[in-house]
Amino acid sequence: MTGASAGLGAAIVREIARRGRASSFVLVARRKDRLDELADEVRQTERAPEVLTIAVDLADPDGCRRVADEALARFGGIDVLMNNAGLGLPTLFADAPVQDLDRQIAVNFRAPIILTRFLAGSLRERRGMVVNIGSAITCVANSALGVYGATKAGLAYWNDAIRRELSNEGLTVCLVEPGPIRTEFTEAFQKLATDGARAHPVVETPSEWMTADVQEVARRVVDLLDRPKRRLSVLRRMVWPFRAVGALVWAFPALGDWFVTRVFQVDQASGRGRKAE
Repeated sequence: MTGASAGLGAAIVREIARRGRASSFVLVARRKDRLDELADEVRQTERAPEVLTIAVDLADPDGCRRVADEALARFGGIDVLMNNAGLGLPTLFADAPVQDLDRQIAVNFRAPIILTRFLAGSLRERRGMVVNIGSAITCVANSALGVYGATKAGLAYWNDAIRRELSNEGLTVCLVEPGPIRTEFTEAFQKLATDGARAHPVVETPSEWMTADVQEVARRVVDLLDRPKRRLSVLRRMVWPFRAVGALVWAFPALGDWFVTRVFQVDQASGRGRKAE
């Protein structure tokens, strides 16, 4: 599980442990202290699974190789890979430092692909599963989430491609498309804003009625272990309207430009707080 130290990743790990669905875990994230806390918690569950924690930044080109090597050395193989790690930014595209954009692409898009490639042999041998955590934002190109949405759209394309490539070899591939979820995700990218600057309002957490409970999303994701689906949309009441709007703005681009700009109130000037470097 990548991105396991908090948010949806940690909630999924807890749910798997609560159900006794795993005899071992590999937990991957940057914050070792949070990983160790979660590992201790998981070891106290009824099945007392073995836990390997790997503190690594997946933006590091060698990070995926390290994760794969340590996991295979410890357990001999992998049955389920959950690509959950994700990085958001607090600014509009034109305000984001280049190094931040590069890191976002590496974590959200490159890392799932490369890590899966390193583990593909083991997953095929064990007729395992890959679960990719995407986003419903790909349905509508949001002006404030251009690179984030692009990484998730690319992830969805690649997800479908490898599912079609490897299904005959026994590998199950699932894409999860969540809408907004109440997690620490927003707090994490707020910290990336420069001192005294605020994140652009359009990337802040949506209203309560629009967001899903992280425990509910985790339960739905873990259900995939027993009842795989090509795509899981959670919450459907949010994702399907996004899809309907996406189809409309794709058919009428001029209307889409007007609609997205007005609805999401994207004002380039109001979001300034960082300069590209």
